[in-house]
Amino acid sequence: MKNMKTERENLEKRREMLVQRKDLKEFKKALYVIDMNNGFVHFGPMANKSYLNLVPEQLKLIEKMKRENELVNFVLEGHRADATEFKKYPPHCIKGTKEVEIIPEIQNAIVLPNTNLYEKNSTMGMFNHNVQSDIKDMKNLQEVIFCGVCADLCVMDFARPFSRYLDEINKEAILFAVKSAIDTFDSPEHNREEWLNIAYKVMEQAGIITVENFEELEEFERKLGLK
Repeated sequence: MKNMKTERENLEKRREMLVQRKDLKEFKKALYVIDMNNGFVHFGPMANKSYLNLVPEQLKLIEKMKRENELVNFVLEGHRADATEFKKYPPHCIKGTKEVEIIPEIQNAIVLPNTNLYEKNSTMGMFNHNVQSDIKDMKNLQEVIFCGVCADLCVMDFARPFSRYLDEINKEAILFAVKSAIDTFDSPEHNREEWLNIAYKVMEQAGIITVENFEELEEFERKLGLK
């Protein structure tokens, strides 16, 4: 129990250091960058170097939010050592290890003003109570953008419940998933293209607009009066 309390205190201190933002109620847009941990990209049993191909598009999205003085959120895996998820997947991104850290290619973005950080112990980032609380506090939210990995696991498991949570609290916003900044893995038991298509269909069914790239996102924003 003492270790868990210390971990929570350390996370809160880290949040206080990283979150340099105006009041949440002032933001109209929020970007969520999901699971760009070292443990999913650079090393560890779940690492996939091909995810580095997403970084240029993700940085475009981060820079866009910086220019517009809007909110950037990083949602990262930070598992307990005894996480029950490890009965389904190999142990990965355990708190206190290098796997938990955000990849260095976008590490500098995490200290931008108007930046937030959440950790999760499952694929479902929406179970983080700070995420839910902050969504409630974003009184003027109009647009949400999702990117990251893996499309059919942590991205879908965040974006779809996010949409449903907005319904639950009776809040409206336009939601986007940017395909060029999202990917999943390929293996004999997991066909990448098949699962990408499934993820996008599930998100679209929840009212999330899937766009091909940064340029198409900006075009949709112009059409919908979000720029």
